[in-house]
Amino acid sequence: MVRYKQDNASYEHSTAAISVSKPSGKLAYSSPDQVGFTTTTTPDPDDVGYCDSLGQKSKSREEGEFAWNKELQGLLLGSFFWGYLFLQIPGGVLSEKYGPRRVIFFTMLPVGLLGLVSPVSARVSPWLFLVIRILIGVGEGALYSATHALWGRWSPPSERSRLVGMSFSGGQFGNAMIFPIGGLLCSTLGWDSIFYIMGGFCTLWCFVFWFLVSDSPSLNRRISKLERGYIQYHVSYKDNRRKPAVPWRKILTCVPFWAILVAHTCGNYGLYMLLTQIPTYMKEVLKFDLKSNGAYSMLPYLFMWAFIALTSVVSDAVIARNILSRTATRKITSCTGLFLPAVCLVSISFLDCTQSMAAVALLCGTVGMSGVAFSGYMVNHGDIAPLFAGTMFGVTNVAATVPGIIAPYVVGAITPNKTREEWQVAFFIASGIYVFGGLFYLIFAKGTEEEWAKPESQDNSPGSRSMIEMGKGCDREKA
Repeated sequence: MVRYKQDNASYEHSTAAISVSKPSGKLAYSSPDQVGFTTTTTPDPDDVGYCDSLGQKSKSREEGEFAWNKELQGLLLGSFFWGYLFLQIPGGVLSEKYGPRRVIFFTMLPVGLLGLVSPVSARVSPWLFLVIRILIGVGEGALYSATHALWGRWSPPSERSRLVGMSFSGGQFGNAMIFPIGGLLCSTLGWDSIFYIMGGFCTLWCFVFWFLVSDSPSLNRRISKLERGYIQYHVSYKDNRRKPAVPWRKILTCVPFWAILVAHTCGNYGLYMLLTQIPTYMKEVLKFDLKSNGAYSMLPYLFMWAFIALTSVVSDAVIARNILSRTATRKITSCTGLFLPAVCLVSISFLDCTQSMAAVALLCGTVGMSGVAFSGYMVNHGDIAPLFAGTMFGVTNVAATVPGIIAPYVVGAITPNKTREEWQVAFFIASGIYVFGGLFYLIFAKGTEEEWAKPESQDNSPGSRSMIEMGKGCDREKA
């Protein structure tokens, strides 16, 4: 009697047992007195069919609610960034004029509410969902430029890398957490629970932010007079000084500004490509299931969060102790955060599902090392023009958002068959963009304040001088 079992491709005979191991197709034979005991050979890594077979099993287990093709998926993933473009520059300008607190609250509150209605819109129509995603992007578009404006009022130059870097690292920590949490929620409560829970948290956060944050030290009653005076002495922004008009011609003809813009844009291409495509890559090439996908997808962003936090502290210490100039520090961190991810991406492109752990490690290196650049070009706006940091960040982030629109669509178009070779092309393109951005920044960047950006007069009142001397005394005591 002969039995055939489809799942493990084993063939049984009444007098002998023969098993065929996929994908190698090699036979293992057992003698008649060993009936029922079969031997399976180790999968041959060189056999492409092995990864394909894993992909077929994964596909059969993970059919989703919506039958959207890869082109539509790429369109939906990129739609957020269409809206994200709109308020980048207005968000910075409005924050500098009316205060970042109001701008952040009134743009982020709709984001939370729209997140709550996202599942309903997706079930009605993918095009309605696309509109919702665009509107969410519009709301979030003001966040980073408003945050830069906020730190322009709060961060002394000696603490700028730390404060800006640590606050921005929270976004990467959130990226890391949503992968395992999203995977768990998706597999237990359903995919729509992700939107309900995250939308609720965003709405709650807006009200907490409104009650705890102030536009400037002079408006904050939770800090001491000593700390308030110390900060106000060191920052260019003064509450009683009329805000100068934005010098657009000076900004747009400033070569160091263009160095920031190019580096920011090139760095974001790789980051946005990975942010939107890591789960897809892990499923299509590394063949992780949904739960494993979420767990492993979080690791790169945990590394990025850690690198941002560590590098921001080290950068400030290096500058404060005169080990390196601010310009040298910005160039080293920016180039590290652009060149090393390029090397990691090229290395990843040669791996397949039989080397999945190595691929995950290199993904952690790619995304993690990108975080080093947050102490470089991401805070450089405040170095060259602190009074206009929010506006300038808005301009550079407009350019840096375009890759968020392009990258998912490019990857979707390049990988229609979901093969490793197709993904290799996508990674090569991203690596080349990383390298170009690093070289441009290395040649043209600066870390000193531009003459046109300096305030007309400094606050040298006796009270302010007294505060700064007291602040220095406190610093010596802490040391």
